[in-house]
Amino acid sequence: MAFYTGEAITEKKEEAESCRLTVTAKFGDEGAEVSLIPTPVILSEATQTMHECAWCRPGEGLRSNRKDPEIESPTIFIPGDWREKETYRNDFKKGVYHLLSDFTGRTLPWGDLTGVRPTKIAMQQLVAGRAKEEITDYYMETYDTSKAKAELATRVAEKERRLVGELDLEQDYCLYIGIPFCKSRCLYCSFTSYPIAKYKKCAADYVEKLIAEVKVIARKNKERNLVAIYIGGGTPASLSEELTERLMCGIEEAYPELPSEYTVEAGRADCITLAKLKSYINHGVNRVSINPQTMNNETLVTIGRAHTAEQVVEAFHLAREAGFTNINMDLIAGLPGEDVKAMEHTLSEIEKLAPESLTVHSLALKRAANLNKEFEAYGGSIHHDMEAQLDLVERSASRMGLEPYYLYRQKNIGGNLENVGYAKPGCACLYNILIMEELVDIMGAGAGAATKLHRKVERIANPKQVEDYFARYDEIIERKENMTWQ
Repeated sequence: MAFYTGEAITEKKEEAESCRLTVTAKFGDEGAEVSLIPTPVILSEATQTMHECAWCRPGEGLRSNRKDPEIESPTIFIPGDWREKETYRNDFKKGVYHLLSDFTGRTLPWGDLTGVRPTKIAMQQLVAGRAKEEITDYYMETYDTSKAKAELATRVAEKERRLVGELDLEQDYCLYIGIPFCKSRCLYCSFTSYPIAKYKKCAADYVEKLIAEVKVIARKNKERNLVAIYIGGGTPASLSEELTERLMCGIEEAYPELPSEYTVEAGRADCITLAKLKSYINHGVNRVSINPQTMNNETLVTIGRAHTAEQVVEAFHLAREAGFTNINMDLIAGLPGEDVKAMEHTLSEIEKLAPESLTVHSLALKRAANLNKEFEAYGGSIHHDMEAQLDLVERSASRMGLEPYYLYRQKNIGGNLENVGYAKPGCACLYNILIMEELVDIMGAGAGAATKLHRKVERIANPKQVEDYFARYDEIIERKENMTWQ
């Protein structure tokens, strides 16, 4: 999937029999011989035409399987003692990466580096006292990353280290509050999200139960320091103005002394009103997220956002009118039908608004998302220029005075790329850093929310379905009452 952005990758054996790519290894005293065993239809006709390849032999360039279907399996040798797993593992992974790279005729910006938190490596190196240039070289030499990605990871790690430097990582904690409702479900979405129209009658009951759960968390952690609250979803702004005010009051009842960072991911422009924004700010919220994902109306229709770019602009100005001085906007690179030109238009519109932070995601094909389930209908419109789109984002962020401050990756992310948060100095979201780097406990309240205890390396998730949240509510509260953090 990393090498073939926009290609359907199946995990169903019966569908994969005719398009299998097998990696085999023979281990010996001097190392391992690794081979790729592809079948003649490993790639779709569209991909073969686009890339003019399906086979290759290392060192010989690309060759078409249609012209020469009898090509032997590409093979490389990886020297070393494979029994020393800790030291040999990355050499083996790098070898397989080189084999796949030769086979496809492509390299990946992050090389063979896997995992959702590539900045952890730089953070460890910084703690060990290594210089920025040394860390960049380490990424490139050890993982075959590009220089640009190595420098990005190092810059982000430096920023993260400064931002979390004064925290008490043993006593501090964050609170996540989940609102599992949306006006409609977006094409790419895999989050806990249900149509608010269907759950309108039980939304008030949900808010009351949610407030009670938050109060239990506050009481159980009264000796600790809450550093950030983050209300996400779903779409928190999908709640009515009355329920929004009730939720804000309930949180303030639980936490009379609010933390210095309090974010509401208001989300979609078609749910945002001035009354909701004023409710947020009147109850201590100091950071709001307004998320267009794109400023191209045709794409907004395709992905099911049910609002226009013009409504995004209006919602942004309402947030300014309400008094917000720290506004984030989310974008997605690689949406169906979007290319570099579409991203250029989006960024030009965002620059006119001048938000304090910008969070940019690379499109990921999540298993539960409608985009994955209906891939045949949309896969052909997913372009292969996602890296170029991210380069545009980086330049646009720089023009707006925004610096990268957190970075993470997801499973099945297009091009094996990354998601990056950019912010003006003093406007970075601490919660984003802390949840990604797993530095403090995250207490979760609401359907689909998870509590993550970093010292115990434990994750305790609430039920995702609203009905299950109601049915198991006593169990959820009892678990919160009995939870220990040590």
